[in-house]
Amino acid sequence: MAWTSRVTAVSLEMVLPALLGFWIDQQLGTRMLFLLLGAVFGLICGMWHLIRMTQSPAADRRPQQKTNKSKEE
Repeated sequence: MAWTSRVTAVSLEMVLPALLGFWIDQQLGTRMLFLLLGAVFGLICGMWHLIRMTQSPAADRRPQQKTNKSKEE
């Protein structure tokens, strides 16, 4: 389930800026200026997020070790 939310977040980071740029172009009557800026910005942010996800510390991926708490007197 964790990977599903991560993939969804990255895909939205890539798509939403382009859609916002398309909407701004429609409102201002410009031709693909903000669409291209949004697409480039979304691609950069999405790739940065993907790289950060794949370079997480190895300690995060190790299974938790059970500790034996015993009293020694």
